[in-house]
Amino acid sequence: MLEDDDLVSTVIPAVTVVLEGRSIGQRISLHNHGSYQSLTKALRQMFVDCTDDDRANDHLDLSNAIPGHLIAYEDMENDLLLAGNLTWK
Repeated sequence: MLEDDDLVSTVIPAVTVVLEGRSIGQRISLHNHGSYQSLTKALRQMFVDCTDDDRANDHLDLSNAIPGHLIAYEDMENDLLLAGNLTWK
């Protein structure tokens, strides 16, 4: 029998994140992140650097996760919205 977390992870698919100017995106499971801060760290590691420097990550938020870029998403109506406007989960 599946636990609640396992059930949610099978129902909610991973999303593809693409950095403007790059032709290949990467998949990320939002279910694995408990906050925007956690997502921000993951995106930073994915697109900017591969190091996990906790001191540098302490001041990360959605506005500075990827220098020169904004973090946005496309909703079901194909509108482009800034990430962080809604509460997490």
